[in-house]
Amino acid sequence: MIYLSLLVGVLFGFLGSLMAFVITYHEYQKHQFRGKRLFKEAFHAAIATFIFFVALMAVVGYLLSHYELK
Repeated sequence: MIYLSLLVGVLFGFLGSLMAFVITYHEYQKHQFRGKRLFKEAFHAAIATFIFFVALMAVVGYLLSHYELK
């Protein structure tokens, strides 16, 4: 169960981080960020989103494997 949860976390983490990158990049462009700083801030948001989704799904997988619903 935990492996399936991690797989789902990686898949949705990738999609979520891609969207977080695009949204952050677009929003920071409006606030006059340019060049490396714009890319760096958007990439940081994408990495944080990916880590959040994978960690969340790891916890969910652990809880589901140890506390089965009856």
